[in-house]
Amino acid sequence: MKIIAGKSVYKDGKELTERGILVEDGTISKIDFLTTLKEQFPFAEVINCDGFIYPAFFDSHIHLGELSLLLSSIDGGCIKSLDELKNIAKAKREEPVYIYNLDFNNLSAPDWVVLFKIPLKIFIQSRDVHSIFVSKAFLEEKGIQLWEVPGGELKRYNGQFTGIFKDNAIDLVRNIKEREISKADFENTENYLLQRGITAVTNFDFQIYPLVSHLYRDSELMIRIVQGLKKEFLPDIIKEGIRTGDGNDKLRFGPIKCFMDGSLGSQTARMKESAPFRGILTMEREELREIISIANSNGLQVAVHAIGDEAVKIVLEEIKCSGIPHLRNRVEHLQFFDKEDLPLLKEAPFVPSMQPAHILSDYKILKKILRDRLFSYAWNTVHNCLKTLAFGSDAPVEDASPIRGIYAATSRIPDGVEEPFQDEECISREEALGAYTYGSSFANFIEKELGKIEEGYQADLVVLKKSLFNDMININEVNLTMSAGRIIWMK
Repeated sequence: MKIIAGKSVYKDGKELTERGILVEDGTISKIDFLTTLKEQFPFAEVINCDGFIYPAFFDSHIHLGELSLLLSSIDGGCIKSLDELKNIAKAKREEPVYIYNLDFNNLSAPDWVVLFKIPLKIFIQSRDVHSIFVSKAFLEEKGIQLWEVPGGELKRYNGQFTGIFKDNAIDLVRNIKEREISKADFENTENYLLQRGITAVTNFDFQIYPLVSHLYRDSELMIRIVQGLKKEFLPDIIKEGIRTGDGNDKLRFGPIKCFMDGSLGSQTARMKESAPFRGILTMEREELREIISIANSNGLQVAVHAIGDEAVKIVLEEIKCSGIPHLRNRVEHLQFFDKEDLPLLKEAPFVPSMQPAHILSDYKILKKILRDRLFSYAWNTVHNCLKTLAFGSDAPVEDASPIRGIYAATSRIPDGVEEPFQDEECISREEALGAYTYGSSFANFIEKELGKIEEGYQADLVVLKKSLFNDMININEVNLTMSAGRIIWMK
């Protein structure tokens, strides 16, 4: 039994001062004035936290495997030119060279052709994870043949292959992409999340599940994981009798994940109009309908990636037509939708899983496709229609920091810009915090266990140096992170 106290405790939308949280067996059993709790429970251990206490954050959309690989490889986030890339690749003592988090738009098509022909084994993954570059030497060593893949693209320039595979075409180089992730790599990833106040995630990486399940069996998992399921394995999942929510408080099964289109950064998001790009559909409407129908009828939630306004419309129509409402089918990203589809947004029974930090880094390309009829990163409109939001980061596409995400959702001021972008789509800090806590728990059917500081809930807590409601939200810091009342990370 322990009593946790700080400068304030966030409960029911308010920061309450002079309060304490009584934790028994990892669960919150009482919230009261600190003096009262000390009097009632004189033998309880008292943990005085120097900061402001909130529910720990829940990232509703993350890629644990990709994040682990980025943290253990070359980070291409600061690379801006072909010369920089060539120098880094040539300086690497051992091949192959793996680089992650590169903005592919920093290089021209002729640059990629040059890089492709360099006699080194090079693998580069784009920041949005929807484009991959593999050098000719690497392809030849692996004996990989090229052919057109439905829902994918092999990028060419003047008839020459650039080495870039997009969306479904990435399957051609899957054996190069999927590297082994060590226990130490994953522990580093857990630490990365905990220092950002995140104790729970929905993971949409599939390659890391064997390692995660092994760590769970050995009681070595520090974070809580809701594991997304690959659509290709749907028949086997049904045969095994797996249902969304099966598992326990540390590791449970989540939704079936599928993709309707590509991404904004790779210019493969499916748009209704072709300017400045049309994008692609990575599956046919009929296939999506079948997945939703079969999965839902077998107790499996579906999470559909949809970014472009045409892809979003298709997904909403199919969820409305074939989805079972109580399974809370999810639309991942929902970055753009047409104003004429606003009634559909209200009618389709789904949970919007969105990533506010995207607006901070996508602003330049966003301006190119902005049209009056489009809603863009429309958190306020979506919230008003559905009264629920689940927020995440899409890490490693973005930094996983929920503080950065809350800043983005409430300010909408992109990096390097002084004025907010479409400030009518800002939401309140209470709403943004709720989307990173209770909203994400709701999207994963855990809203009665996580996401609030409330009696009967798991004592997953984050202590911030400053109040989330102060004027300088973007420079706030995490002091410590708790899971089930136990400090698992401290600054």
